Amino acid sequence: MFRMAIRSILAVKVRFLLPLVAVTLGVAFVSGSLLYGASVQATLDRTQPDFAVQVSPRVITTPVPASLVSQLRGVPGVGEVRPVAEGRAFILDKNGSLVGPPVLAGGVNYDGHHRLVGGQEPASSDQIAIDDWTAKRTGYQVGDQFRVVVGGTARQVRLVGIFTAPDDARVAQGGTLTAFDEATARNLFAKSPDSYTAVNLTTAPGTSEGTLAANVSAVLSRDFVADTATEMTKPGSDNKLTEILLVFAGVALFASVFLVANTFTMLSAARAREHALLRAVGAERRYVLRMVLTEAVVLGVVATVLGYLLGIGGAALLSSLFSVTDGPPVELRVFGVGPVLAALGVGVGVTVLAAYVPARRAGSIPPIAALRTGLPPSGKSLRRRNITGLVVTGLGALATVAGLSTQDLIYFGAPLLLIGLIILTPLFGVWLTALLRRPMTRLAGVRGTLAVENTRRNPRRTGVTASALMIGLSICAAVTVPIASVAAQDAQRADTGDRADIRVTGIDFAEIGPDTAAQIAQLPDVAAVTPYVPVNIQFGRDWLNAAGVNAATIGDFLSLHVQAGSLDRLADGIAVSSTEANRHNWTVGSVVPGNLPLPVVAIFDAPDGFRYEALVDQSRAPAGESPSTILVRAAPGKTDSLKADIQRTLDNPTLVVRTRAEYVEAAGGELDTVLNVLYALLSISVLIGALAVVNTMTMSTMERIREIGLLRAVGLARRQVGTILRLESVIIAVLGAVAGLVAGCVVGAVAVRSQGGIPIVMPWDRLGLFVVVTAAIGILAALWPAWKAARIPILQAVHTDTD
Repeated sequence: MFRMAIRSILAVKVRFLLPLVAVTLGVAFVSGSLLYGASVQATLDRTQPDFAVQVSPRVITTPVPASLVSQLRGVPGVGEVRPVAEGRAFILDKNGSLVGPPVLAGGVNYDGHHRLVGGQEPASSDQIAIDDWTAKRTGYQVGDQFRVVVGGTARQVRLVGIFTAPDDARVAQGGTLTAFDEATARNLFAKSPDSYTAVNLTTAPGTSEGTLAANVSAVLSRDFVADTATEMTKPGSDNKLTEILLVFAGVALFASVFLVANTFTMLSAARAREHALLRAVGAERRYVLRMVLTEAVVLGVVATVLGYLLGIGGAALLSSLFSVTDGPPVELRVFGVGPVLAALGVGVGVTVLAAYVPARRAGSIPPIAALRTGLPPSGKSLRRRNITGLVVTGLGALATVAGLSTQDLIYFGAPLLLIGLIILTPLFGVWLTALLRRPMTRLAGVRGTLAVENTRRNPRRTGVTASALMIGLSICAAVTVPIASVAAQDAQRADTGDRADIRVTGIDFAEIGPDTAAQIAQLPDVAAVTPYVPVNIQFGRDWLNAAGVNAATIGDFLSLHVQAGSLDRLADGIAVSSTEANRHNWTVGSVVPGNLPLPVVAIFDAPDGFRYEALVDQSRAPAGESPSTILVRAAPGKTDSLKADIQRTLDNPTLVVRTRAEYVEAAGGELDTVLNVLYALLSISVLIGALAVVNTMTMSTMERIREIGLLRAVGLARRQVGTILRLESVIIAVLGAVAGLVAGCVVGAVAVRSQGGIPIVMPWDRLGLFVVVTAAIGILAALWPAWKAARIPILQAVHTDTD
């Protein structure tokens, strides 16, 4: 049987090529994701902390006093006590660019656990030591001078030492670690004098980290928490990324099922005489079933081997894209037991599963009936399918709409809705072709009529082919609508929040220096400057989210409707929003209680983009607090030149200087990167859908050789035959696009509406592009089948027995 299966595959190897490619891509996606996850885990395993327990504040603004450090030295089971002053420190390379990902840029006080490999430990505020991997990447050597950005300010420092950091996960993942002397680190990172940010503890002999954590927790106040090293090193975002990749791999495999199933269905119909002869000479139904499944197993094994090899390359690519190989090189484990078993299970399992129903049909046809080819599905079968599809689609739609109140129901309703639409796709194909019959006839004459009728001939096949394409497009639409809606809201808020000509912000995880606004104010073309300095006002259990601003210039930036009082007196009090004033029964003259008792001098209504509940003068902000944003008004006609002056003056790559137009565009486009990554992941599913169209057109062309010969014999030219096949392909592709985009838009709109407050925005440009791309897929998918069919000699086609 195995030998016969091999011969059967080799006899029609062209027909198995595209299903092989589809399953190979799915296996590569799965194995590559798992191998990538294994390399990440190897990186984390290599960077175990050299402490057992870390004591840190529950609230980041709480300082860790030196008295607590002394208290921890006397806790039973404590070995070594290492106080830590840690924060963000960004190293600039010789070109003035940031080194490593900003999220992994660390600064810390130098202590004995850093092992020097060159130079000496830092001893003053202008001296630093860096990790050896950063030194290797930048080419810095002991004695070099360069800049480091700390607290939003770039400072010139001298490199005095290089150390190893094998236990630091940041360095292993491509980050940087800058060590200062203890006094400097505490001054830069600690929240108050004579304090730290955390304390690392090791265990004494015979004490476990769990026991030590319990002993330490017993002496800590409610302001602090003790975490074990094991808890702190649990896999985080990278494991999440692996899970996300596996979800998209599952989508690709789901699309592959339709391609494989359609292939075996069409092959079974084409080889009905072959199966009939086997039955006639004594083969049982189970024999035919096992033979077809053996073919599927062979196909799955070959796809598994090819997919796994391709997955190794994919894992290396993922490592370079997602900040694993940006650190010291990690050996990629290419033959992990888990990935190999997963690849076999996916490659063979998906193929056999997809081929099972066609195999049963091949084995269940009686010998005499099997001698008749081209039997269409019975109307009864399609009616049962349509009824089932309507029920499943209805349940999915109800669950999806119910997601407006309970968002979790969307995750149940959306897949159910998609499955229901897949079941109903043959019915949709009949409806669509009925609508297209007249327009296609007017557009292409008899060619259009033949294309429509050929598409209607086997609704089941048309539906399965369109479903493979529909899956990827529906998910594309489902993620595009929410992201476009959020992006539009962000752009609207940015456009109505203030009247600044230029806005200065920090990159993610970076700060703006407290003196940055003063530096900008000294430039000649500046008309007005104000910072937004976060000020949290607490009274009882309530918080007031306030901004410290320049009281003299804030009116130049904000279109505030003052209901009572005046902003001119802001230097002496506080201005509150009308919402907060009504909530607390404040009027002008009322004193806001809490940690910053000030009289209310104005009550205002702010535009939608303004996110603060109150305004105070910047002098009321906590000492050393960094602004979140700096707004700048330029002299008339000087915006562009002032932007260049600000960039040159600050000379700090962690600060972003944008004009108003640039800021609005960036606010609306921040999610484009995420959307493009999702499109890249979903492109595999769309590609498999396109392969399904190519496969169906190729195999259906082979089945209809006599029909094509007769068309040629009655006068159709080769070009006209090609047009018919291209129109068929476009109809199938458009069917998948319309069903997928409608379903995806519905799910996306429900997801947006369930959030509340976000207007639904339909990205018609992107949706239209999806339709154009789908039509192009249909045209391209039929190029080779049309070329092949048009070149079959007429006499050979008429005498063939394939039709």
